[in-house]
Amino acid sequence: MEDQIMLHNDPKLFKDTVLATAEYLHISSAYIEKDYWITNTLRRLSQNPNADEVVFKGGTSLSKAYNLVDRFSEDIDIAVINAASFNGNQLKTLIKKVAKEMTTDLQEVQVDGVTSKGSRFYKAVYAYPDMLKQKTKTAISSGNLLVEVNSFANPYPYEAKTITSFIEVFLSKTGNNDLIAEHNLQPFEVNVLDKRRTMIEKLVSLIRFSFSENPVVAIASKIRHFYDLYFLANHSECADYISSPDFKKDFNELYAHDQEMFAEPANWVGKVVNQSPLATDFPALWTKLKDTYSSELSQLAFSEIPIENEVSLVFKTNIDKLLRSN
Repeated sequence: MEDQIMLHNDPKLFKDTVLATAEYLHISSAYIEKDYWITNTLRRLSQNPNADEVVFKGGTSLSKAYNLVDRFSEDIDIAVINAASFNGNQLKTLIKKVAKEMTTDLQEVQVDGVTSKGSRFYKAVYAYPDMLKQKTKTAISSGNLLVEVNSFANPYPYEAKTITSFIEVFLSKTGNNDLIAEHNLQPFEVNVLDKRRTMIEKLVSLIRFSFSENPVVAIASKIRHFYDLYFLANHSECADYISSPDFKKDFNELYAHDQEMFAEPANWVGKVVNQSPLATDFPALWTKLKDTYSSELSQLAFSEIPIENEVSLVFKTNIDKLLRSN
């Protein structure tokens, strides 16, 4: 096992560096601290003997690997690449091994309704040493990370991407390369789900949960997807992808895959996209969602968020393209 990030072993230097980074980058110190522990956890993943068997995915990957979004997250979402190649015991062992080894520096916290472990998935909350002792009153809780490893996804395509921390960025820009080397803060690589696939996953997720008994509440719990989709759709590669036949084909394939894999919400299996409230009545739905978007994302983002009507327009455009093919 390679050397791990060591800065937190010097509490005073750690705190001083976090505060200096926060001031330099104009980002909350609580978020700088959380980013450090997310990065540390991903570094452990990169050094895991099974690192080539898994992929880092989800909204956090868009900020940490692609620098596409300026928002925070506490979720570390990991997917097994080729789950079908493992038998049941092998898969369970792999998932547990990956989850446990990447969280070596953290303390698991049992949370009712969140902690969930099975033969094909692992989801748990972990506490990191909250050295700043700053409790944030925002959409992101201080002191905790949510780690999920599962074998339900179909995580293709993926690519190796460089990961670093805000602290490393600050130290590099201020000429403190000696501290980077001394405390093992150098960038590293992990497998990351392609951003275009992430876009498809977020669209499918929103449509899936729009079939919930209370679609407004269900979709509001995933309001960050709208923010992420806005930036994805405005990225040149993703924009070209949306205009290609592959966009519709890949969406339909993942939609069918997820209907086979997930039975919840109860009303969604067997439904088609044009039956979704997001397709039939999006303007009315967005009227009930836009305040949640503005309030939650303004707390999560470290740059100005897109105005809600621009976000809704981008989403509506994408849905309309899908409807023309379904």
